[in-house]
Amino acid sequence: MLDPSALELPVLDPRCVRHLGEELDSPAGAHAFLGTYLELLPDRLAKVRNAVRGGDGDTAMDRALSLKVTSTMVGALQLAALAEAMEALVFRGDWAAAEPLLDVLAPAVAAVLKAGAVVVNGLLQP
Repeated sequence: MLDPSALELPVLDPRCVRHLGEELDSPAGAHAFLGTYLELLPDRLAKVRNAVRGGDGDTAMDRALSLKVTSTMVGALQLAALAEAMEALVFRGDWAAAEPLLDVLAPAVAAVLKAGAVVVNGLLQP
């Protein structure tokens, strides 16, 4: 079940990108990671969707975990929380509850892509 507070989390927290840049000792590296994350995000969503709809537990778990971890790293906190919820549903094999969560993931991905473009294009100082 989705915790409604997950939808109140930031779509993209640029402080996380800054922090990643500090950890890497490379702000440019953090921005490059964010750019790559954004490029791969639609494909990540498609892979989660396909695995869930196909009832492939191992693949769905792998894709949900990957989405959660990478989203957390770049500060896509809302999407990370949704991916974590998907992870829990897949772990339990609750495909009936996982399917509607896909309908929540899609607009969350769109929001991250929009917010990420602002950061990547330098309109927001990360």
